[in-house]
Amino acid sequence: MNKYLISAIAVLFLAVGLLSWQLDRTKTEKKRLSSNQEALLSDIEFYKTEAGDNAASVQRLELSKSELEKHCEDLTQTVKDLNLKVKRIQAASTTVTKTEYKIQTVVKDSIIYRDVPVIVQSIVYKDPWIDIDGVIDSSMFSGNISTRDTLVQVIHRVPKKFWFIKYGTKAIKQEVVSKNPHSNIVFTEYIELKK
Repeated sequence: MNKYLISAIAVLFLAVGLLSWQLDRTKTEKKRLSSNQEALLSDIEFYKTEAGDNAASVQRLELSKSELEKHCEDLTQTVKDLNLKVKRIQAASTTVTKTEYKIQTVVKDSIIYRDVPVIVQSIVYKDPWIDIDGVIDSSMFSGNISTRDTLVQVIHRVPKKFWFIKYGTKAIKQEVVSKNPHSNIVFTEYIELKK
């Protein structure tokens, strides 16, 4: 009788341990899904830094490998094109910028030697972010436009607050700053793979 009682108690302890482990995993998954829902429902926050640079803030989205492959096909394809495995990715970030700049520059006359010399107008414009050079020939512009931008991405933890006390982690956010004053951040996304 004692053997059966000890065996039953051991099985109950094992069951309690297994159920508490399963409950802990479920709580963690619930917290992850709740955070993902909040990240998906919140908008990208666009603002200017104290230095006047354009910036954007977005909350982290935590996906499993299968969720990433199912919902982020472009990113998955990019990872494969880089000859990497999706399961080895720790985090991925996508940022889209758009550069708009009104140009005002002098049009100069130039000579191009073909069979006979032809006078055309040329444009040259340079600043630290944009280079434009080209010619206007028969009211047709052909040339090169080159833009440069530096995107600074900072990942940080947002603490929970109770009155003035900060503790724990409420969310993980990404801040993106564009150093080109002519560029605007159109979209940004930060995905972290679930461990």
